[in-house]
Amino acid sequence: MTNKFNIDNLEIMSFLNGLVFFAPVALLVRTRVGINLDQFFILQATLSLVIFLGEIPTGKITDFVGYKNTIVLSQIMFLIARSLILAAFLFKNYYLFFAEAIIEGIAISFTSGTISAYLYQKYDESEYVVKNARVNNFSTAGFIASTIMYAGIYHFFGIEGLLVLTVMMNVIAVFVSFGIEREHLIKDYTTDKLVTEKHKLFILKFNAENITIMVTLALVSISFILINFFYVDKLEMLGISEEWMTAIILGYSMLQMASEKILAIIGEKNYFKAFIIGFIVSGICMLVFGSVNSKLIIIPIMLFLPLVVSVPAYIFDGIENKVVDKNHLGDRRAEVLSAYNMGVGLVEVLFLFASAYVSGLGISACFTVVGVLMILLAGAYVVLK
Repeated sequence: MTNKFNIDNLEIMSFLNGLVFFAPVALLVRTRVGINLDQFFILQATLSLVIFLGEIPTGKITDFVGYKNTIVLSQIMFLIARSLILAAFLFKNYYLFFAEAIIEGIAISFTSGTISAYLYQKYDESEYVVKNARVNNFSTAGFIASTIMYAGIYHFFGIEGLLVLTVMMNVIAVFVSFGIEREHLIKDYTTDKLVTEKHKLFILKFNAENITIMVTLALVSISFILINFFYVDKLEMLGISEEWMTAIILGYSMLQMASEKILAIIGEKNYFKAFIIGFIVSGICMLVFGSVNSKLIIIPIMLFLPLVVSVPAYIFDGIENKVVDKNHLGDRRAEVLSAYNMGVGLVEVLFLFASAYVSGLGISACFTVVGVLMILLAGAYVVLK
């Protein structure tokens, strides 16, 4: 579906998925009905485990049934998951929360790499990078809208209202997903390669190229994990009230939406250079964010860091897909991207365990490691190009 604003169904679906009205009180949704912190972490661990184990099987299924069908399937599963959260909250049932974690994990596994693969197949590289940013911007716009509306809904209708409204948005998202344009099938396998490769459990080879891609993706993901988890701690260290948190979240979310325009201005010819510069600047910002305690320096970094990380991340999505093409694996693109994400998940788990082990050294240690690795990795790409 298109209209005079040139908004298609995928963008509308992305916006609706961003409307998670209960996100600011996601923990409270569980604890309000008697879920203790131990049980909460078990639920989160279950979610992460299902995503990790589901990456490869769901990637294989996606390549078999097609990208659009998988997007529709994932939307239906997200609707089931959100409905289970509502039921679990209303009936105060831990096992329904557990079932929700499993369903949501499978749904996330199905979406992993699918939209990226779908867009890459429909657009050339320069259009793909900008379109990918645009689709994500609609999700961010939904997040901003739900964050602004959250307080009023919570005041008048409580957590139940937040959950019900989120489920309603998911219902609409399912119907919208049916209107997404179906992809065109593109075969780039040779018959011999298909016969010899199709039964392999893990499609990626353990080589320097694939390891570098996984580490790059992991650093981007870990950067956002650190940013999101330590914003509040940093605010407290600077003596700023937590009440400013919503304003800062809205601020950096709005600035992050500028990525689409920035990528369009950069242009395809300058993408690699922009990726290198972006990764170096991101690394420097991570180092400063972790070690400096000046309000005049940290607050601007808080506002701009998500944008600074997002721009090279979108560019790298295109680089990642070009590697898939180079290796003649376009016919199994979703499976390959899922395999990369599986590796990213493993790196994240190892990093988080290591972070917990060295937590006594303070926040700066985690930011320093990521910042240094981002700078070194940017240098490695320059040398290897």
